[in-house]
Amino acid sequence: MTPLPLDHNFPQPILAALSEWFGDVELLPIERIDPRLTNLGDRQLVVALYQLGYRGLVTNNYRMLQNPVELAAVIKTKLSIFAIEGVGDDPIRATGALLLDLPSVINAVEAGRSGVFWLRPRVPQPKDPWDLLKELADRRHEDVGALYRQVAVSDDELATPVLGSTEQ
Repeated sequence: MTPLPLDHNFPQPILAALSEWFGDVELLPIERIDPRLTNLGDRQLVVALYQLGYRGLVTNNYRMLQNPVELAAVIKTKLSIFAIEGVGDDPIRATGALLLDLPSVINAVEAGRSGVFWLRPRVPQPKDPWDLLKELADRRHEDVGALYRQVAVSDDELATPVLGSTEQ
């Protein structure tokens, strides 16, 4: 099993509950490796992990990749850095972003590829369902109004209980 250190802000109970699906990678909080790691700056953390034999780091501190001092440590150690951008200090979003890209992370670690993997989770925006129906109608070369009339939910359908009687 390949251990992959996790920087701060990853909720251990959630990761522990999901660990059986991580394949041959163990997501390991840095405080479990050595509590002193939590007090190090990014450059020192990268060097310390290298010295301890680790091959990567998952962090939501993507700003370290914009600092030449820290980048020099990444270049020298050849650690794989999986930096998650755009989640702030939100541990749930950071974990979700990691889990979304975890298969790629695992493949890179198992293949021994090093480098920076800059994970940028998207922020989905709501779409108007009518706009989606219009796009579908356009692809089918149909009029959106006519298509809607063919598939519309009637007032009777809406009023008839789908699950039958509500009495138990």
